[in-house]
Amino acid sequence: METGFLKIEELAEYLNIKVKTLYAMTASTDIPHYRIGKLIRFSKEEIDEWLKSCKNGNKPEAGQHKIKTNRKKSSTLFNNHVDKITRNIIEKETNKYYSTDNGKSDRIEAQEKETNNGSI
Repeated sequence: METGFLKIEELAEYLNIKVKTLYAMTASTDIPHYRIGKLIRFSKEEIDEWLKSCKNGNKPEAGQHKIKTNRKKSSTLFNNHVDKITRNIIEKETNKYYSTDNGKSDRIEAQEKETNNGSI
C-alpha cells in the first residue's frame, strides 16, 4: 500500500474493518476523510494521526474534517417549503371550485338562503 490517499476498500483492509463500517463512520464524520464528488478518499497520514488519538479507549476525533449539520434546521426549512406548496395547491383548487362571482361564493349564498328560509 502506497502513501497518499487511500480508497475506502484499501483503508478497510489497512484498519482490518468492514467497508460498511467505514461508510457509516464517514456518514457520521467520525473519521477524517475527503469527498470528491461521490468518491471518498482518506489521507494515510491523517488516518495514522487519528489512530493515535484512539489510544487507551479515547473516542477518536475527525478534527477539521468533521462537518456538523443542523438536521432540525434543515428539516424545518423542508417542512416550511412543503407547507407553502401545499397551501398554494389548496388555494388554487379552492378558487377553481368556489369562484368569487359578485364577491360571494356559491357556498356562502347557500348558507344565506338557509338562514333566510329559517327566519321566515
